[in-house]
This record gives sequence, structure tokens and C-alpha cells, in this order.
Amino acid sequence: MKIIRNIFILSLFAFLTIPLQAQVLNRISRSAQNAAERAAERAVTRKVEKEVTQAVEKAFEGGEKKESTQKEATTTTTKPEEPAPTPAPHTGPVREAPKNADKFPFEHGSYVQVAEVLGVEVKMTLYFSRWGEWQTLENKSEIRVFGFTTKEDKLHITKGNTRWDIDMAEKTGVKYEITHSPDETDAALKAALGGDPADGMEIIELGTENYIGYACRKVQIKYPITGMDLICLTYGTLVMKSDGRIGPLKTTTRILSIDLSAPPASIFEVPAGVTITSN
Repeated sequence: MKIIRNIFILSLFAFLTIPLQAQVLNRISRSAQNAAERAAERAVTRKVEKEVTQAVEKAFEGGEKKESTQKEATTTTTKPEEPAPTPAPHTGPVREAPKNADKFPFEHGSYVQVAEVLGVEVKMTLYFSRWGEWQTLENKSEIRVFGFTTKEDKLHITKGNTRWDIDMAEKTGVKYEITHSPDETDAALKAALGGDPADGMEIIELGTENYIGYACRKVQIKYPITGMDLICLTYGTLVMKSDGRIGPLKTTTRILSIDLSAPPASIFEVPAGVTITSN
């Protein structure tokens, strides 16, 4: 039960915007601040997040109205949407569940993952070494929403307690030093989000399921505060697949393939030509 809760908290942290992640990391490093100052910061964080949410909702409402008007004004035939990427069928032996469910299941390798929400799909590659202690997330994507195209080329490198968030298009990045315990991470997330991120969460065991050659643990996670209802397949601490809803939004993530060969050491280093500032 505890490992699923930890996966949920870490996944929630991973999906936070980079500025909000920075606030969480700063809270950890500035744990000696007085309570009044922390309360003021929480109020600001909640206000900003609320304004951002309202702006996004307004933008999508406008886009839906625009799309509806366009459909009424034209009878042209549109091409059917391309199907979302799916893993290749697995025909070999199935790897049994790892003995230690609280540990990253592989010593080194990489995997390709696709995440989709609001019909927007993002494909990422994560390289890892030292049983997940070193990780590099490579996000090269092109997202098209309401006629606007956004391109991203970013790296997120983690080596132990050091993290770099890098924009390859701008050739700039930010470095963080993270010295904290899991309890401090939990407390920082509570402060940044205005409450316990896992309070009221229900986890239902659904047995096991084979996925791309791995015997995965299958669970349902319900979180009424956010309207979350997800079915997840996990292998150790790795979420292999998730499907469901967070509030009104349908969301899915899935690992398409796993390569267990050792990545080159250079993948865990800041690329040449990138200017790094410390946070």
C-alpha cells in the first residue's frame, strides 16, 4: 500500500509544472523558514495555480466554441485521426515481478513512454542507470492545439541529489541541489499543494496482468478530491501503464518499449553549449 502511495506522490510531482516543481524543491532547501512566511507562499501558490487553471479552461472553452462554429460552417471531409501508438505484441517469456517492490526494477536501460491528456499526446524517452538513481528524461515533441503548434526539446537530468532542467532550444538550464528525505518531500508537496496530496486516496488491488513481457501488479486508484479514477499497472516502482480520468479529463500513459542495454555515460551529462544557472 505504501509503495503505491509513494508512486502516486512521485507521479504527481513529475506532472507538476517546472515552476511549481522549483517551488517544491525550494521549500525543501529552505525548511528553516518561519510558519508565517510559508503560509504566505502557499497562498500565493494556490492563487497562481487557480488563475492558470481558469485561463486554461477558458482557452479550451473558446477552442471548443470555435471548433463547433467551424464544423457548422463547412461540410469538408476531415481525415480520421491516426491511432495512438501501442506496444508491439510480446511473444517471448514473461519476466516475473521483482522481489523488491519498493525498488526501481532495472539496473540500467531506457524506455519510451507516451502520455495523453485532452487529446494531446507527448512521447518521451527516459534513460536510467544505477538502479534509477541516475535518470535523463528526453522530451522532443510537437503539440498542435486549436491551430497552434508548440515544439519542445527539453532534458531533465537527475544524478542522486542533483537535478538539471534544460531547454535545448534556448541552450539554457537550471540546476537544483536536493538534499531531503522522503518525509521532507511529502511535507513539501503538502505545503505547495495546500494539503496532503494523498489524503482520501483509495487503492484497490486487482491482481496481476502481463504487459509487454512483464508480470505487473494491477491496481485501481481513486482520489475523490480531484475526481481521479485510474487503473495502473506497476512493475516495482515503475508505472508501466495507466488509464482513467482526473476530474473531467481522460488521461493515459503507457510504456511502449524497454531497452535494458546500458546507455552511454554522456546521456547523463549537461550537453556542451548549454548555460546553467543554480537555483
